[in-house]
Amino acid sequence: MTVKTAVPADHRVPISKAVRAGDFVFTSAYGPWTFDPLDVTFDADGNILGDGTPHRDMPFEEQVHKTFGFVKAALESGGCGLEDVVSCECWLSDARDFVAFNAIYKTYFVKDPPVRSVFPMRFMFNCKVEMKVLAYKPAKA
Repeated sequence: MTVKTAVPADHRVPISKAVRAGDFVFTSAYGPWTFDPLDVTFDADGNILGDGTPHRDMPFEEQVHKTFGFVKAALESGGCGLEDVVSCECWLSDARDFVAFNAIYKTYFVKDPPVRSVFPMRFMFNCKVEMKVLAYKPAKA
């Protein structure tokens, strides 16, 4: 059984917050804020100049906490929480932020942390972190 969460009608990116497939819930990748792809501007080399939001200077630590907020909300829409996460994929725009990221990450996964991968990445907007998770929670009969 696959159940998708609702996607807002004005949402310009055609994705679901989360999808339940049997006992598993998969989230989309989330950064610390949403943006409209039509508002992203680039220079001649394809580097992002702006994403149409005022968040470019948001501190890294705040970005991580806000990203977790989006992930938690997506999980809740699929009927589970962070305690049900079994796998986490994380992307950082700057590998030097790994130590700070790790310090915050472990406050969200205190007991039995999920398996995790962390990758360096260039994003489609001005954020410094993105995450997606896979959770396991048996569906109610």
